[in-house]
Amino acid sequence: MGAIRGILFVFVCILIFLTILVGGILWTVSSSLEYEQVQPGLSSLVDKVIDEQVGAIGGLGIEEELDDLMPEIELFCETNPEYIFDYEGNSITIPCDVLVQGPAAVVSQGVSSLIEGYYYEEYDCDFWNCFGEGEIPLFLVSQKAQDYWQGKFYLVLMAFFVLFILAFLLAQKKANFFIVTGILAIVAALPLLKIGVLISKLANSMGDLGEYVSEMILIFFNQSNNVFIKIMIFGGALLIVGIVFKIFHLGFAIAKFFEKFSKKSFKTSKIGKEKKPGKVKDKEKKKK
Repeated sequence: MGAIRGILFVFVCILIFLTILVGGILWTVSSSLEYEQVQPGLSSLVDKVIDEQVGAIGGLGIEEELDDLMPEIELFCETNPEYIFDYEGNSITIPCDVLVQGPAAVVSQGVSSLIEGYYYEEYDCDFWNCFGEGEIPLFLVSQKAQDYWQGKFYLVLMAFFVLFILAFLLAQKKANFFIVTGILAIVAALPLLKIGVLISKLANSMGDLGEYVSEMILIFFNQSNNVFIKIMIFGGALLIVGIVFKIFHLGFAIAKFFEKFSKKSFKTSKIGKEKKPGKVKDKEKKKK
């Protein structure tokens, strides 16, 4: 029975390791796809594409368009705080105080507005079916994707808690349970430090688009260090709990030993005292 229990404990521990590893990756992706994390990385990527593919802001025709529209914009901005551009079927809202700063500021604001629009867009498709909806799968860096990966993370998290409780019940020594699960958490967290960089390097070797794909992948793993630290803290806490239990268990064992030893020595001394009066009486009888 003990052997079966031990085998089950090892099997459950392997599953715990896998849930922490997969859960860590899902947690990284879902937290990296929050808008506050996506916006800076995607803006930088889009700016890079504009600089390399077009070469200059003037090449986009924005400067000439702004010059032509400036009288209309100035008149419109007298009574309105924002001006709405129509770019390839997308409405881009630019604050009037940005428009007067020149084409560079307009492009930067326009990119931010487009990213926000794509991020919060309502995609009428299931996650995996969305790949066929357009040439560029922008839904991958949207709130829809963030919700999808977060949902998967919560499922793995629930599985982890079930396995955690099961392993606790199967463990014959509870201190060892905390030490083993703590070590598993620490080891499972280590790949998070390099997983984004490794995938990015592989993507970078794809050719002309490799550089852009590489930077896109880094967006998905921009929170890997934060998740790594959180899992390491969790694993370290479990390890400390296990060590403390071990120390207390050892302390109780030592205290119990000394308690038994003191009781034994007390009994011995008591027996010795009881024997002494008897010896004296025997000696007195012999004298008589």
